[in-house]
Amino acid sequence: MIITAALMLGALAAGAQNLDTLVVVKTTGAKDTTQTTILAKVDTLGPFDNGRVHLDFDIPFYKKINRHDRNDLVGAFYVGTNIIDSKAPYDFNPQNSMEFAVYMLKSKTFGRSTFSYGPGFTWRNFALTGENMMFKDVHDGSIGVREYPEEAVPKVSKLRVFSINFPILYSCNVANGFGFTFGPVVSFNAGSSIVDKYTIKGDKLKDKYKSVHCNIVTVDAMVQLNLKYFSIYAKYCPMNIMDKNYWPEFQTWTVGIAL
Repeated sequence: MIITAALMLGALAAGAQNLDTLVVVKTTGAKDTTQTTILAKVDTLGPFDNGRVHLDFDIPFYKKINRHDRNDLVGAFYVGTNIIDSKAPYDFNPQNSMEFAVYMLKSKTFGRSTFSYGPGFTWRNFALTGENMMFKDVHDGSIGVREYPEEAVPKVSKLRVFSINFPILYSCNVANGFGFTFGPVVSFNAGSSIVDKYTIKGDKLKDKYKSVHCNIVTVDAMVQLNLKYFSIYAKYCPMNIMDKNYWPEFQTWTVGIAL
């Protein structure tokens, strides 16, 4: 009976190339009695497709392995404070010198490594401390610092820079969402302005100067410590954001969190 069952199985396998059902005939030991057990269904394309086995049931501890890289579009939001290395009278206050950035990153993941790149936008503020305010000379366009008008109560004097960014980042996922990221961030500084706010005898006043001579292209070096739900980042710009023909030289550090 065993020989007969084996011959039947061989005949079925030889007669069809694309089987819908894999059938195993097994004897029970009783005379003239057989038991048919369906172990698995196999796709009509064959048991293998792109290196994977197609089964209609789950094998315990069987893990599907994706052999291709993963492409995702991820939005990231950054908020930080700017620390400026400058000399008097350009003393900037880090508490009021904030940065806000939004990146739309396309990522490619290979195992634990991820490469990300894409466009972004950054708004940077640099606020002076003390009783002085920045201004733009109407004759030569140079930037200077002077005292507020008489009887004025200072509120803030800020340099604002708007940038279009293109970060190129490498990330490593060490374990369970913890890892690190680093890479350059290329910034195209599209606009800059100075805003002075103060009050005189209760009246709120604002002076604004546009196009205050930022450098068109700057490059920052950024590093991130990736935690499970957010990241801590630091960014250093070794280049002068502002044109040193009109401004004194200064470099900036930025520290903050990313979501």
